Amino acid sequence: MRRLFLSAVFVLASCSSKSDTPAPTPEQDTGVDELTTLLGEGPAPLKADLAGKCDGITGTGKLAFVKKTAAWDLDKDHLDVHGNHLQALDLDGDGYPDLLVQGGPGRIDPKNPRSAGRVLMNRPKPGGGRHFVDETEASGFGAVRPTAPPADGKLRSAQLAVAADVDGDGDLDLFTGANYGEPTALDKDLGDRNEILLNDGKGKFTLAPLSDVQKIPGDILPPTTSATFTDVDHDGVPDLFVGFWYRSYGGGYAGVQARLFKGVGDGTFKDGTPGSGLETQNAGFDAGLNHRPAYGVTACDLDGDGYPELLVSAYGRQSNLLYKNLAGTAFQEVGKASGFAGDANVDYSDNEFYRCYCANEGAGKCPATIPKPRTGCSAGLWNPAQDAKPWRNNGNTFTTWCGDVDGDGKADLYSAEIKHWHIGESSDQSELLVNDGPTADAPIHFTRPGRPATGLDWKHVGSDWNEGGIMVAHADLDLDGLDDLIVGASDYPDNYALVYRQKHDAPGTFEEVGEAIGLHHPCTVGIAIADFDRDGDLDVVVGSSTARDCGKIYTNGNEVHFYENTLNDGAQKNGFLQVALAGKGKGGSNGAGIGARVRVVVDDHGTPRVITKELLGGYGHFGMQHDTALTFGLGASCSPKAVEIRWPDQPGTVVRLTGVGGGRRIRIGEANPSAPIDLAK
Repeated sequence: MRRLFLSAVFVLASCSSKSDTPAPTPEQDTGVDELTTLLGEGPAPLKADLAGKCDGITGTGKLAFVKKTAAWDLDKDHLDVHGNHLQALDLDGDGYPDLLVQGGPGRIDPKNPRSAGRVLMNRPKPGGGRHFVDETEASGFGAVRPTAPPADGKLRSAQLAVAADVDGDGDLDLFTGANYGEPTALDKDLGDRNEILLNDGKGKFTLAPLSDVQKIPGDILPPTTSATFTDVDHDGVPDLFVGFWYRSYGGGYAGVQARLFKGVGDGTFKDGTPGSGLETQNAGFDAGLNHRPAYGVTACDLDGDGYPELLVSAYGRQSNLLYKNLAGTAFQEVGKASGFAGDANVDYSDNEFYRCYCANEGAGKCPATIPKPRTGCSAGLWNPAQDAKPWRNNGNTFTTWCGDVDGDGKADLYSAEIKHWHIGESSDQSELLVNDGPTADAPIHFTRPGRPATGLDWKHVGSDWNEGGIMVAHADLDLDGLDDLIVGASDYPDNYALVYRQKHDAPGTFEEVGEAIGLHHPCTVGIAIADFDRDGDLDVVVGSSTARDCGKIYTNGNEVHFYENTLNDGAQKNGFLQVALAGKGKGGSNGAGIGARVRVVVDDHGTPRVITKELLGGYGHFGMQHDTALTFGLGASCSPKAVEIRWPDQPGTVVRLTGVGGGRRIRIGEANPSAPIDLAK
């Protein structure tokens, strides 16, 4: 694994914790030449004049999590929250992330099993602290259009949600996806629809005008599994990329066309799929032309040109799709050439279903060297016409995360995969894909260094093991300036949340510490990360599966649990900076700044280092989304050397700031970046 450490040497003045000693501002020893060395050629820096809040930053805190589900009123004695699709979003603009929950039974209308999900607002708690308050019904989250067919309830189903400012008024609006529950009953219209919900700025939603989002050509009830907001053409209006599963599970291998909806700017969208280069079809499996049964979609800039690529995480051991963005005008599919489609192993000889075939209906048709199966057999487990093909020997990819893991400024990928012992090594494993492109053969390219090289290992229990990789998130949990990874492991025995902490003495490699730090949650199928209590470190909320053996653990349903990060609770604290963005809207960047790349220069024990983050508009399996304010860990430093923002507008405007003090949450506006707003508690 590689890591970019820049050789320019300058040291931040140490941050005093004494209240009578003024905190040094980083611009005092930051020059244009130094920033050019670190960040490359760019504009002269602007001065922000926000001194760092340095009190208490004396060294490295100890990373630990404490379960605080009851304290936040999520337990069965209070709000009794259930679900497995979560988003952490500031819906009312008060600077505190709120919590959206889907995929569990609701309590708004007990007679209606198709709950709309939960809207839980982060509010001051009587007597001190914070807690969640259920405002689902008041929010309008589950509203049904007057013309909707169902007579059995007041709410439509929402199985996922992602957020962006779709109408340019400065708050977060929502896309909610539905209809996953009955993918084989397309003739039974229950009235559920994919919907756009417009926010009034206070967390109250109304249905947007009808547009192409609400109806997918050829499908009454598309089984929606995933969505991401992005701005593919940098017109300042968010676009929406939506993934769907099989048209009919068990009715063939073809999925449903993933679709791109272009934002108009008023909350409506037009189908931008035809003619875009994103088209797939019901056939063409060998050539990779077929619809994929998507379990996740992701949008991020993989080649550094500022425009987001679109990724489809495919289920059924089919190959993933990666669409290179051609400067906002069209897309080119490069999944196989890039190395994202699947790993190189397509040898199915250790697949137990293949061995069953060889021992029974395929007797005499297989090599004599194929061992006898180690599992029970029945006819039809292996179809040589399809299962022997390379396109059927990839992964069950549920979520693809995108971000710069190794510090070279390029966005890497982590694919969360479900893998079973009996399918064999041709089934892809959850692993890191390192961005080393472009190459002579591909404009975007990834290598797979493997688990031993990265430390992102997955321990197996017994010979009949299952890897339940379903979701993945990243966060600098210990605020040391290096991102850590959290992998949700679900549905199978001996599967717990895996927390991979990046090693500070060996950046780019990891160690699994979930049990040691108290974040060893069994059957994790939802992850939402944010600084809910605004103490600077990142807390984690998880959803739980009740499928298979997990139902023996969670007898109260798919419970939602709150894990509070205690890193900054004691005398020793790590420095941080949280950056929220505000774009201009049409004519500039989209309102929430989704797609913006933020780079922060930090002092790492005397050596300057650059941290790069891109603001994603939701991603992965059933719409994961974390706080839209990006958190940068500063370690023992109180303030960064500089902050750089590349806005997702037409010219790709780059702004550099010095004098941005740490220990605070700020909002930087595209219109006036040199005057960031301190979002004080």
